[in-house]
Amino acid sequence: MSGLDKIESIDAEAGTIRCGAGVKLCDLEDHARQHGWELRQHPSTRRTASVGGFVAGGSTGHGALLHGGLSEDGAVLGLRVVTAEDQTPRVLELSGRDVFPVVHAYGTNGVITSVELPLARAQAWSDVTAAFPSLDAAAAFALDVANAPAVVKRGISVFQAPIAHKYLEADALMHATGADAPQWDSAHGRDGAMAAGGDARHVAMVGPVERLCAEHGGLTTRVVKATEAPRPMYEFGWNHTTLHALRADKSVTYLQCVLEPSSALGLLRRVSGEFGPSELLQHLEVVNFGGRAGFASLALLWPKGETGEAANQRLREILSWHEANGIPVFDPHTHVLEDGGMKVTDWAQLGFKRRVDPHGLLNPGKMRAWEEQSATADTSDPRGAFAASYRIADTSAVGGGPNVATSATAADASSTAADSFGTHASSPGSGRRRPRSRLWGEWSTADFAEADLSQAVAVLPLGAVEAHGPHLPLGVDAMHNADLLHRALAALPEEALVLAMPPLDVGVSCEHAGFAGTLELSAETAAAAWCELGACVARVGIRKLVLYNSHGGNHALAEVVARRLRKRHGMLTVLAMNLGASMAPGSACANLFPEDEMRYGLHGGALETSLMLHLRPQLVSTSAAKDFASRAAEQPKDAALQLHAPGFATKTGWLSQDLNAHGVVGAAATLSSAEKGATLARECVESLRKLLVEVHAADVDELLSDRPLFPPQGDAGGELR
Repeated sequence: MSGLDKIESIDAEAGTIRCGAGVKLCDLEDHARQHGWELRQHPSTRRTASVGGFVAGGSTGHGALLHGGLSEDGAVLGLRVVTAEDQTPRVLELSGRDVFPVVHAYGTNGVITSVELPLARAQAWSDVTAAFPSLDAAAAFALDVANAPAVVKRGISVFQAPIAHKYLEADALMHATGADAPQWDSAHGRDGAMAAGGDARHVAMVGPVERLCAEHGGLTTRVVKATEAPRPMYEFGWNHTTLHALRADKSVTYLQCVLEPSSALGLLRRVSGEFGPSELLQHLEVVNFGGRAGFASLALLWPKGETGEAANQRLREILSWHEANGIPVFDPHTHVLEDGGMKVTDWAQLGFKRRVDPHGLLNPGKMRAWEEQSATADTSDPRGAFAASYRIADTSAVGGGPNVATSATAADASSTAADSFGTHASSPGSGRRRPRSRLWGEWSTADFAEADLSQAVAVLPLGAVEAHGPHLPLGVDAMHNADLLHRALAALPEEALVLAMPPLDVGVSCEHAGFAGTLELSAETAAAAWCELGACVARVGIRKLVLYNSHGGNHALAEVVARRLRKRHGMLTVLAMNLGASMAPGSACANLFPEDEMRYGLHGGALETSLMLHLRPQLVSTSAAKDFASRAAEQPKDAALQLHAPGFATKTGWLSQDLNAHGVVGAAATLSSAEKGATLARECVESLRKLLVEVHAADVDELLSDRPLFPPQGDAGGELR
């Protein structure tokens, strides 16, 4: 790419730079630093890698702790891409979210010739190395530094012993005179043979954070200005760690996975408990995932097996174990795009390729979706490194949308604008084009007019914004309803045509109206709105509606509305409680919480607190959480008069303050955890996925009988209002 090695422009005021795809990242940063800026992120191969190679095949790197990976909206500002079309290839100028079909696509979606990137203000960085008595201590220290707002940091790497001293260059890394790091001395209550046996030293590379290091029982072994270091610190991290290890041991391989912020340390301990150091040594990089610090794990592996086939089988077992335990894997042992970086290819991505590379000339065999001519998912898995970005990527690029300029003629542009979803992308059960989303609001009028909706299912999310105690935000019900629904939609099979309507996040919350901030609708207003929206669904020809509810106060009214819609429009209306899986006999959640918690603690207690610790931990104030006792639990269980009881049992028309002065009930402090929340979320998502598949397959006419009543009723049935 030597012909594309020119820096085109730099905006020193705005902090952006534009260059040819062949410019080396080291030259790009040197140029930016002359103007007071630096790259936001780069791979460990900064000295040799080109910017085009990084954008097309990379995902993240040094600097991701500050700015996140390439999947973040705004990480790549613009791309110039040459298409592989018949006759006259076009030159597309992509910007905004239209860059996403090309970023990390390994050249399958066009030839990148120019890249525009945002920059960060240049810093005078220092390299610090510290040793710790255990992997736990090093990892906890790394997260604390990452989350310390006053500490400016660009990268943090954590190495389980003996990686740093066995495979990395100890002199350069530790700035020590011998092959080993300084030994623990008696003043620190440690010696060189602590923790798990002789060489349990763990190293973390960070900024100037010596006090935090001491708080975690660590010892700072090296502090040096980055410009004076014998070797750049980033060349010990990311995939350079694996490279150094391979030079010493050709049998080593590695893993790529994510330890999510809400449970990073717990997941790390789970991995350490499952795999011994003879098979897996942990290498962690701290990454900013949507504003929260978690780990990218690039662990070194020695899969056990007497033969190559046996070792490969063991490798697959290790990868499967991680996935099964809530640790998403980005498999580096495959050449297939969907199995490695993106994990899935949605219809927007596939449609873009059909436009820019209609004959599949670019990197053939790389994209399974192209080979099979079918997207691997309608929506992307939110856990994946690039999935969310690809899901929201606008396919207007293929038709000259607002973020796309093209050098093609007007006639060429008009011919490509005919079908923004890509040719041959068809809706399930029809020969027409397929909409790009499972969200009602992202369809056009033409989509509804042309689609086969005979088996389609609409989902109306019903939530609430109401008091959830001093430790949880008001929008708990709306938040977990949205997150669980999103995950379930992503897990649906391709043929299931399910559309999520815009959520109704304010519901019937009169029982919480005494607490500040609660938003509520009257039962009359809510019922009228839900019925009218149901009528809109029926009007487009959809006869299946799921009322997906997350708030107990909505439930009784929603049941009445479901019957009204059945009566008025002949609709199959299904009422689903989003946390219903937690109460299902035999579910994985059955033993997570004691019976009294399930009976009395379903509002702001351990169940909802656990779920929020998993989904939105940054919004949970654990210091304010308490065990909120319910007055209903104090009553004799055999009493005929009960203040509160589940289901159809006898009970009063209570307000939340009747049960507890805080308006919440349950053991939020002692029985909640992110791990429980993750289990609960998985069960609820699978329960909803299964329900939606079954509703989609259901025969409405078979389920809803319009057969004559017996004895004949005439007009006595009347109208259900």
